[in-house]
Amino acid sequence: MTAIVYHIPVSLVPAYRGQRIIVRSHEPAELVKALPENDQENLVGVQLLSLTADADALADWGYAVPVELAMSHPETEFPLLYRHAKLLDKHPIRVAILIVPGVSKAVKIATSLQFSVKLEVGQPDPPAVEELRAALDFYLHHASVSQPIEYFHSALLSFYHRDPVTLWDIQEEDPTSLRYVTDDGRETIARRLVSGSVGTVENVSSVPGDLDTFVTHLKTEVLAEGSECSQCEFFANCGGYFKWPCKEYSCDGVKTVFRALREAAGELQHDLTSFGQSKMEAAR
Repeated sequence: MTAIVYHIPVSLVPAYRGQRIIVRSHEPAELVKALPENDQENLVGVQLLSLTADADALADWGYAVPVELAMSHPETEFPLLYRHAKLLDKHPIRVAILIVPGVSKAVKIATSLQFSVKLEVGQPDPPAVEELRAALDFYLHHASVSQPIEYFHSALLSFYHRDPVTLWDIQEEDPTSLRYVTDDGRETIARRLVSGSVGTVENVSSVPGDLDTFVTHLKTEVLAEGSECSQCEFFANCGGYFKWPCKEYSCDGVKTVFRALREAAGELQHDLTSFGQSKMEAAR
């Protein structure tokens, strides 16, 4: 069994020594002080909660430590991405971007800087779904995109290989593999940035039952006879992800995104098959 990764505030580094950890802080200097280079064996990555902080401390610290930049106000924060480009000399960079108006420009800037992207989707309302669709169109059709945009990238590969992977895994929110630890030390499911509330960060702390069985129990509940999930063609790819925290959430909008990804995977399979046949005929 793979060891659980704990997403912890920098203040709890001593309490989680010996565990696999992702450490978050508003201040890069705090991360450098708490995580000396000779004590990073179990460090999975770090997360910067503020894009306005001076990132120079990380530019000269460690090597190949994944750094995630949390962006909850993409419509105003996107210019701040440029100041973090220097970190790529030593570290892989990912930007976690809330799906709100203005996200498209942030996604374009992030990918142009060679940052990978993780879209924080939660339970998107109709305007947020439109932002998702615009970001997906950019990912699928813009020639300059060379870095993954999640959850699109892994979902597309899943459709292509016909090997379903749920969004719980893609979005790193399954508590059997990753647990978010609140500032006061409570373990819960990974925090979600809520798409319906601009700039709001929601920590879903009231998780019923055991964290080890949370996703399994949720799947059982949402697959009740006659439910939307029980009749959904994409349940194997979603796993009930969009039914948390509100089980009454309508998935009509996000299904259009899944449908577009499935169609794109089919087109890719067709193109590669046709290309292979053309090469064989040319070789005869």
